[in-house]
Amino acid sequence: MAAEGFCSGLPAGYPNPMARAKVGLMGADDDQRGELKRWLRARLMEGERPREEWRRLWQAGWDHLLATPVHDLIDRDAARDLTDRLLDPDLVTELSRPIVAGIARSILSELRAAEEPIDRLLPPEAHDRLRETLARPGLVDPDLLRAMFRGEAVEGVVNDALYRTLKDFSTLLPRMLVKVSPMGRFGMLGGAGAMMEKLIDELEKLIEPEIKSFLADSTGRVLESAADVAIDRLDDPSSIELRINIAGFMLSKSPAFHLKAADEELVVDLGEIVELTARHVAGMPETRANIDTWIDRAMEASAGKSLGQVLQLTEGGARPPIDALADAGWPAFRTLLSSSHAQTWLDTLVDELLDEAERLQS
Repeated sequence: MAAEGFCSGLPAGYPNPMARAKVGLMGADDDQRGELKRWLRARLMEGERPREEWRRLWQAGWDHLLATPVHDLIDRDAARDLTDRLLDPDLVTELSRPIVAGIARSILSELRAAEEPIDRLLPPEAHDRLRETLARPGLVDPDLLRAMFRGEAVEGVVNDALYRTLKDFSTLLPRMLVKVSPMGRFGMLGGAGAMMEKLIDELEKLIEPEIKSFLADSTGRVLESAADVAIDRLDDPSSIELRINIAGFMLSKSPAFHLKAADEELVVDLGEIVELTARHVAGMPETRANIDTWIDRAMEASAGKSLGQVLQLTEGGARPPIDALADAGWPAFRTLLSSSHAQTWLDTLVDELLDEAERLQS
């Protein structure tokens, strides 16, 4: 009876092997076995019924997984072994290369063509929350700000700016004195005027090396003082407004604006950096040690709890789109079953089932 019910799912045109043998599994010949194998393939892959059962399996499977203890789903030793295998530097290199070379390049290409501002993705309430977040005291670390005032490049820029400012001022001062002097008010006439111009030129020549000498000893102190002032005012209204303005500027521009310099050469360079970094991190002993520690902590935290309790998902609560996931996964599942290896596996199951049935009836 059960066998006849099982065979009732045969697609039209397929013979019922059980009807032929009248449950005569004992001594099933090759033709009967062949019919059963073809029936099983069709039963799993053809028509709407297998697809609907696939959906129901997803639904029931989701609920069953949520109710199952985590320790029944994940083996600590197996998870660690998987980590060791995934962190093989050669494997990481081979996996990261196509991701960076293919997917990243495609995404960057799309983003370089995107001309609409980023802030269109943020609703008004998100803008308000962003302003509140940027105004939070202590958001910027003082050490980060101080690091921005260090380095030869910063010193060079500040040194050049101070040099130009001091030189302009040193040139301005003597010329102002000349203008307020009697010779300046009545005009520099004849030799006296020429002598005064020469005197100013000589004075400027003498002042220039003094300015350079002063800056050589003072630029570092100026930068330290500037960093101290900036840190003291880190959470002043003006500093907060600066952070908000910078964030606003970044959001007001399009992805294309931010990625103008991301040409093909840059993408290749970044890809090599990612690949080398991934390989290096995968080979670091502390990487494996940290992941093992995280696995241990996760297993300890989930002891005695179901997957639903750990994920804080209760029955009747939010659920993923099970039907859509099942429909999306059905072609892949069907393709997998149609592969030669899967077909051989199914045929082997039929043979073993018939052999076991014959053994039980003997």
